[in-house]
Amino acid sequence: MRTILFLIVTFLIAGCNSQDPKQENETGKQESVNSKYANIFKPLDGTWEGKFYIYEDTLGQKEGTAQPKEISYELLQSLPLKLKSVIEAKHIYKSENSYLQNGKIIDTYVDTGGKKHEAISTAINKIENGKISCVVNKPKETVIHQGEYLGSNTFVWHRNVKNPKRIEYFRETVDSLHYKIIGWGYYGNDDPNLTSRTWFYADYLKTD
Repeated sequence: MRTILFLIVTFLIAGCNSQDPKQENETGKQESVNSKYANIFKPLDGTWEGKFYIYEDTLGQKEGTAQPKEISYELLQSLPLKLKSVIEAKHIYKSENSYLQNGKIIDTYVDTGGKKHEAISTAINKIENGKISCVVNKPKETVIHQGEYLGSNTFVWHRNVKNPKRIEYFRETVDSLHYKIIGWGYYGNDDPNLTSRTWFYADYLKTD
């Protein structure tokens, strides 16, 4: 009897410790889907500092190319923009593995009354199910952007939130010294079928 009980218990323990073939297969599929994006965040590792510029089109919204996907610094220079605000930014990133990167963002800005403020956020860049996303936990909100990797250390990030309206699209490019951002946004009463009223640009330098 003891021998039989021992065999039963041994069988149950072995069963609990064995990997479910279906689960193992799913894990293998996920790794395969994600593998083409392995280490794409790695060039961002380190500390970056610089200014984030927010501009407003002096002509407001008008007929033309709405929500353009082909954006560049040259396009930004060709628009009739005025500087709306400047944020002193510090970004710190560290890859935890090939598909996950944690970050800390420190933004310093001056309000209309001349008072200086500092906002600290945490960020997570990740690859899941073959999809790229960035989650930024700000002091008063959580922002989620979906991403696309274009190669050559270049990403495109976008989000489309209806209430309150938050439509954004921006391109990020990283090299050994520079981390550049350029994009546009639609907010509040902006009409997404017209040209964008708001544009932004940043060129951060690697400091560590």
